[in-house]
Amino acid sequence: MDNKTLKDNWHIYMEKPSLWHNKFHLEMPFGLVNDPNGLCVYNGKYQIFYQWNPTGCQHINKHWGYTTTTDFINYSIPQLALAPIDDFDKNGCYSGSARVNNNRLELVYTANLKDANNIRYPRQVLAIKNDDGSFSKKEILVDDVPSGYTTHFRDPYLFKHSNRSFFIIGAQRENLTGCALIYEEVNNAWQLRGELKTDYKDFGYMWECPNFINIDGHDILIFCPQGIKAQGHKYNNIYQAGYLIGKFNPDTLEFTHGEFQELDHGFDFYAPQVLVNKNRNILIGWIGMPEKESEYPTTNEGWIYSLTIPRELHIKNNIIYQTPVQELNALNKNNETYLNCQDLILNTPCKITLDIDMTDKNYWQGDFEIGGDILKLSFDKNTQEFCVNRDDLSLGGKGKRYFTVSVKEKLHLDIYIDTSVMEIYYQDGEAVATSCYYAKEKLSAIPFKTNIPTSITVSQLNSIEFN
Repeated sequence: MDNKTLKDNWHIYMEKPSLWHNKFHLEMPFGLVNDPNGLCVYNGKYQIFYQWNPTGCQHINKHWGYTTTTDFINYSIPQLALAPIDDFDKNGCYSGSARVNNNRLELVYTANLKDANNIRYPRQVLAIKNDDGSFSKKEILVDDVPSGYTTHFRDPYLFKHSNRSFFIIGAQRENLTGCALIYEEVNNAWQLRGELKTDYKDFGYMWECPNFINIDGHDILIFCPQGIKAQGHKYNNIYQAGYLIGKFNPDTLEFTHGEFQELDHGFDFYAPQVLVNKNRNILIGWIGMPEKESEYPTTNEGWIYSLTIPRELHIKNNIIYQTPVQELNALNKNNETYLNCQDLILNTPCKITLDIDMTDKNYWQGDFEIGGDILKLSFDKNTQEFCVNRDDLSLGGKGKRYFTVSVKEKLHLDIYIDTSVMEIYYQDGEAVATSCYYAKEKLSAIPFKTNIPTSITVSQLNSIEFN
C-alpha cells in the first residue's frame, strides 16, 4: 500500500457496502487501527496520527497513519507517515507523540525489533516531516533500555513543564511491576532523569501510553496500567485507562497525587492521547481493547476498531470532565425535541439528549432495540449507579459495566449514536462510557423506550468528510 494508491482510491474504499462502518468516528476502510499518536497543531491544522496495520486485522505490521483537520469534521485523505521497513523497527512503528520544534514537525516513536527468540529491542526514534509532506526517520534518540527495567519500554509522550522539555515513557521494572520514566532534553540530547515517583509501587505489570499534561493548573498523569485485578465494579476491562491528579516537581520527579480514576466506563476504550493546544486539552482514545479481537465482527468486513470523537478536558470536583469538542456541533443537521416522551424511533447517526427527572423516581431504564436485540441502560438512584448492559446483544462482546454518577434531581445524558459505536456523556461530562454494538443486519432504525416520560432532543448528524 502506498500513499498515491490511498489518495486515488480513498472514496472507492469508503463507499464499499458495510453493516458497521461508522459515520462520524475516525476509522479506516480496511485493516486494524489502534492507539492515537502524535496529536498536535502544526501550521494551523490538527495533526492526527494513529497506529494502523493497513494489510490485515492483526496486531502486526504497525504503521503510523496520518490525517489533518481544522474542525474535526473535514479531514485530509489519510496517508501513511511511518512504515516498519528499517532494520531497527521492522516489527512495528509503535506509539509515540509529536511536537513542533523550530517550525519543524517532529515525531518520537518506539521502534519495535524482535529477534528469532521473540526478544524485544525497543528504541526511541526521531522522525520529521519534510517540506514535501513526507516523513523521514532521522536518528535514534534512546538506543537501549535503562538498567533495572525490562524491554517493555515504549510509548514516549513529549511535554513541557516549567519551561523545560521532557518525555515520559511507559516501562516495566525487573520485578515485573509497571512504572513511567522521565527523560529531559538537555543541550539537544535526551537524558534519563529517572522514574516518576508516585504512590503506586505495585499497580499492574506495565504502564502503557503515559501522557503528562496540565489541566486548569493541575498536573495530570494519564496512563494505561496492565494487570489490575477487578475490584467490584472497578477495573472490569482486561486493561484500564485512567489518571492521577496532582503536583509534579520536575527537579525531584516527585508527583504528589490522589487516587487512580478511570477515564471511561464503557467496554471499548483504551490508549488515549491528549492534544495540547494553548489552553485546550483535547483527548482522543482508541475504541477497542487489546486481546479481544474476537469481540469485533467487523473483521468479517476486513477492518477493526475506530477512534473516539475528540473530547475537551476540564477539572471539576477533582474529576476530569470530558465533553465533545464544540466544533462537532456543526455536524447537526436538525434538532427536534419531544416532551414527556417514552417511545421514539431513532435513525443513525444521531445525538440524543435526555433530561430525566428523578425527583420522585428511584430507577430509570432506557432500551435501544438493535435489530431485535436490546442494549439496555439503567440508573439506580439509591446506589447512584449507572449500568450499561450488552448481555442481550447477539454479536460482539457481552457483559455489564457499572459506575457511579452523582444525581439528586436530574439525570442528564448526551448520547452519540453511530452505526456501531455509542458514546454516552453523563451529567455534562462527569462520566463517559464508550461501547460498541453490532446489528445482525443493516439497521434502518433503532426503536428507543424509556420507563419515565422525559424530554428528549434528537439531533440528526452528518458524516465526517475526507477531502
